[in-house]
Amino acid sequence: MPSFKDQIGRELDLKGQPKRVVSLVPSLSELVVDLVGSESLVGCTAWCVHPKSLRENSTVIGGTKDVNIDLVKSLQPDLILANKEENQAEQVESLAQNFPVYVSDVRSVDHCLKLLSDLGKILACENQAMELIHQAKALRSNLPKKEATFLYFIWKDPYMVASKDSYISALLEERGFTNLAPETNRYPSLSWSEIEALKPDLILLGSEPYAFNAGDSLDFFKSGFKTKIIDGELVSWYGSRLIKGLKYLNKL
Repeated sequence: MPSFKDQIGRELDLKGQPKRVVSLVPSLSELVVDLVGSESLVGCTAWCVHPKSLRENSTVIGGTKDVNIDLVKSLQPDLILANKEENQAEQVESLAQNFPVYVSDVRSVDHCLKLLSDLGKILACENQAMELIHQAKALRSNLPKKEATFLYFIWKDPYMVASKDSYISALLEERGFTNLAPETNRYPSLSWSEIEALKPDLILLGSEPYAFNAGDSLDFFKSGFKTKIIDGELVSWYGSRLIKGLKYLNKL
């Protein structure tokens, strides 16, 4: 089997085509199912909700931040899929002592396309992966552009926004939007006075991880901001969800 590197540069020692996959990330679980079907996915997290039947057919191994290491080991996976941001580094390294772990690090559309290509090769489903890549590239090239500044909110109390160093921001920037979030970290906190001082053209409120509602939207609207609640899954889930995300952006 040829050698592979994950998205943080680690070598994967695979003995053959993976048949027993454990995913520690919802978007990666969805991607595995879309590429090779649910039969190969023997373990997933409690947050893996797409497709809806996924957790009925796979063993739930905890959450993204609190993986049950012993349960994962009992499943004897020949590949574990993780993410640099969503999973705890100590847990990932603990599992990597016994199993090959592919760690994704997706902060742009190009990173997402590379992820699709990598898993197409690793799971021996390059045709399926290339079909997704072709769809994504076609949708990406035909996106209408709109010059507008924005802040994308992921949390309330305190208000937290996605910075440029995030997949959310990168996807919205494909539409021509410009992120005004400070680059102090990936999800900086902002006070109301800081929000007003930035004067964004658009306030975008995500439906997850914090479920912003119409009342939250009204708070911004009363202060003169053009505000929209955004489907958080469609702009924050990478993998095969990129296709739906680009279609959603086209209508935004």
